[in-house]
Amino acid sequence: MPECWIYHERQQAALCGLHCLNNLLQRAEFSAGVLSDIAAGLDARELQVIRDASGPDSKDYRDRLLEGSGNVDESGNFSIEVLRAALATHDLALVSFTSEAVKKSGDDLTTRSGFIFNRDNHWFTIRLINGRFWNLDSLKSVPVSVSHFALAAEVSAFVGAGYSVFCCLDARGGGG
Repeated sequence: MPECWIYHERQQAALCGLHCLNNLLQRAEFSAGVLSDIAAGLDARELQVIRDASGPDSKDYRDRLLEGSGNVDESGNFSIEVLRAALATHDLALVSFTSEAVKKSGDDLTTRSGFIFNRDNHWFTIRLINGRFWNLDSLKSVPVSVSHFALAAEVSAFVGAGYSVFCCLDARGGGG
């Protein structure tokens, strides 16, 4: 197999969600500022829903105001909803690995182009690049090759270790 260039952002601060997205897309597509703006927009919409449902003087509304952002913490860790909204701008969807939609689409994980993993506020991706899967964890010094044969075992091991796993799918219905 010919060698190929692989884009791999390394961990900075607690911005693993940012690195995960950029590693998945194989370019510096998003910045912390862009993801923070997405988080602020999601927070505003969530607050409006609570306000409309409960009123501005309700305990739920006041509690949510005091809580601060539910989509980014002070260290820069972004929620799954921020990652979903960011990828939606590229017609990509994140679907839980355990969802019925993923189960119905078949068991062959090698037909997927990418996966996102999360546990203990750490995000990373495994992505298909030039015919081979790569673990692009920003905590690793270099990308780690994952063979097609080992992919299912690797994903199962992460699920067994308590990771949330998401498949990256073409939101226009083209699979992924």
